[in-house]
Amino acid sequence: MPSSSPSHPEPPIRTASSDTESITAAVVTAVTEINDTKPATPLYEAINPDALETLYQHSSPEVSFEYISYHVTIHSDRTVTVSDLDS
Repeated sequence: MPSSSPSHPEPPIRTASSDTESITAAVVTAVTEINDTKPATPLYEAINPDALETLYQHSSPEVSFEYISYHVTIHSDRTVTVSDLDS
């Protein structure tokens, strides 16, 4: 009798942004990595990129939001974690 394996969600992707890379570029890079292609939906449809850049120039908060079908978290150390919304 064949067994069917349950589908497992993709593991989260965690990337570190460099000091010279913008935080919005780091988000797009991380989403591109997990999605295997650059997102067709612009980041500004999920969050204000200018406000996000300004926020990380002046402080180191933790910010989470949904972007396309992913949950994105930017940690205080500027690492970006991307995971499926279903996981």
